[in-house]
Amino acid sequence: MKNKYSFYFLTIFTLLLSASLITSCDSTNEEEEVVAVKQGFQIPQLLEREKDLSYDEFLKIKEKFNKLSFEAENDQTKIESLIKLSEIYIYEARVTGEHPYYYNAALVTLNETLKDTAKMTTDQHFTALFYKSTVQLSQHKFNEALATGKKALALNNTNSGIYGVLVDANVEIGNYDEAVKNCDKMISIRPDLRSYSRISYLREIYGDMKGSIKSMEQAIEAGAPYSEYKCWTIVTMGKMLENHNQLDSAMAYYQFSAKERANYPFGIAGMASVEGKLGNYAKADSLYTVALNAVPEISFIMDQAKLYKKQGKKAEMKRLIPRIESMFQEDIESGHNVNMEFAFFLLDFKKDFKRALDLGLKEYQLRPNNIDVNRLLAFAYFANGDKANAAKHVKIAMKTNKQEGDLYCISGLINNDKKQIKKAFSIDPYQDHLFAERAKKMI
Repeated sequence: MKNKYSFYFLTIFTLLLSASLITSCDSTNEEEEVVAVKQGFQIPQLLEREKDLSYDEFLKIKEKFNKLSFEAENDQTKIESLIKLSEIYIYEARVTGEHPYYYNAALVTLNETLKDTAKMTTDQHFTALFYKSTVQLSQHKFNEALATGKKALALNNTNSGIYGVLVDANVEIGNYDEAVKNCDKMISIRPDLRSYSRISYLREIYGDMKGSIKSMEQAIEAGAPYSEYKCWTIVTMGKMLENHNQLDSAMAYYQFSAKERANYPFGIAGMASVEGKLGNYAKADSLYTVALNAVPEISFIMDQAKLYKKQGKKAEMKRLIPRIESMFQEDIESGHNVNMEFAFFLLDFKKDFKRALDLGLKEYQLRPNNIDVNRLLAFAYFANGDKANAAKHVKIAMKTNKQEGDLYCISGLINNDKKQIKKAFSIDPYQDHLFAERAKKMI
């Protein structure tokens, strides 16, 4: 689930698959889709893509999938083939939004390869652990990802990608200084889209928006044309600009992404978000529908629900709530940790303040130093009327000086500080969280 509350993830920043995934398919192989069954393991099959979702690319991937599935029946090629199949699952999760299915498919496949590491080469062992750690990141199992990433690092400390895993995990756990160290190591090995985008995010965390934008520009320039990774980077740039009231520039980046990769759903959803802020509600609604027809993305539905709420279309909004809850439940059942994302949903849409706080505290036990978890707790405690605890957590949330509109807004409300609230709306005048209207009345 590529959710707006953790837009950094799922991820432009976790895994850049080998170009061979798309470009080196064996066009002579015409095997039917194969299911290999050995010792209880069954190769998970590909799900069909929507026709408008880069289908030509999918046909090449499908051909390679069939070839690898066939090769996985041979003990001599099984491990290598399964690792490459896991690449396909991870990539399809990104492109299609079918995270519950594909991330589990990747984990099952990688765990099969790791059952007997004595049969693996060092490179295979490293790659399997590396890929497993990226899946754990995508499922928001950050402490597990860090542990797996460290095991991979012990096998190969010259691969830039594994340092990216350590950056991501440490950021989400709240070890920001350690994340910076790993990012420095990463870019010293390979300055590319992955390393520049991580520099951008770290600079954003520390309040350096000018530096963050510059690094993201470098990431975009380093990206391969047409690639999903480059387009996700472009959309991430658009989201940063949108959240800082630069709507024209944000729209330009979203449009760029949808031209770079035809009908790119995250670019289309970005355009919808801007149109909604400009008051072009019908246009925004139609764009969300286009994006959702391509990818079953929960954040698109939540943003569409907020669009209806903004227009006073309560019936339309309420019709979407069960669908959103069902998608959260599907993610939870698949092993995806969505405590923080679900808690924000409960605050904004259900007004279930107690349950939101419970989920926030559950996540806090896992990563007490993360600024976003503490931002959530600031909102949740304030909603429950506990200003003292809200103040404690908002202080932690602001420790890195991140320039985030809703963070300054909740801090201003908790501390009755009109200056902070004014700053909040100068950063982002389009805030639509639980307390936005209440804050506006104070200024």
